[in-house]
Amino acid sequence: MRAPRVLGRLAFALLAGAVLVLAGPGAAQATTSVEIPAPTEGGISATVKFYGAVVPQPYNPDPNAAFGDRKCQLIYHDFDPTPGCGGFKLGVTLHNVRNQPGYLAGLSSTGGYFRAYADTARTFGCLRSDGTFDHSTSFIVRTEQTPLSGVYYEPDSNWLLGQFSRYPDRDFGPPFFLNFPAAQVNCPDGMTPTQYGLKVTNVNISIDDANVFGTTTWSTPGPFYA
Repeated sequence: MRAPRVLGRLAFALLAGAVLVLAGPGAAQATTSVEIPAPTEGGISATVKFYGAVVPQPYNPDPNAAFGDRKCQLIYHDFDPTPGCGGFKLGVTLHNVRNQPGYLAGLSSTGGYFRAYADTARTFGCLRSDGTFDHSTSFIVRTEQTPLSGVYYEPDSNWLLGQFSRYPDRDFGPPFFLNFPAAQVNCPDGMTPTQYGLKVTNVNISIDDANVFGTTTWSTPGPFYA
């Protein structure tokens, strides 16, 4: 049974400064950066970058595939959204870390891993035989505050402190990504399932560290589109 329809045309517009790049069949990549000020004077600010989005067009995922165009499964050291199920990446760069009292005192972080969460909305539907999208078939799959996956060990707060010390002329931060689960899209005969677009909102990156980073959440409502 097809999911409930959402009528009407959905207008997707990239934020100012975003760049849309077509990256082969079934993938659209949008890059958008947002500056988040420090929550307190003299604190740590952040730059959040939305990038590497994969929007499968057409949409024909294989939940069990670890390779190929229908891939949905992640393999060892695989930190990218898959071509079959789609997803996005989120890069975070933290600023003014070296001026924090705990960093100046040479303290280690007590906070473990940075965490990231976001609301997502994936729009699906069907393509007509001429390749145009039939908006009467569209529906949206939403999630609220879905946890994003960390990229290898890089969201570890003490590893990041080591990077700040090792490379004094650069800023660093935790990278994340989300690989979506497969969704069911049923289309009438002669029409092809597709993902029409992706919207990401209410992004939150947090850490609980008494020594250097503080108990802090950097938030942006977005939206980010692909």
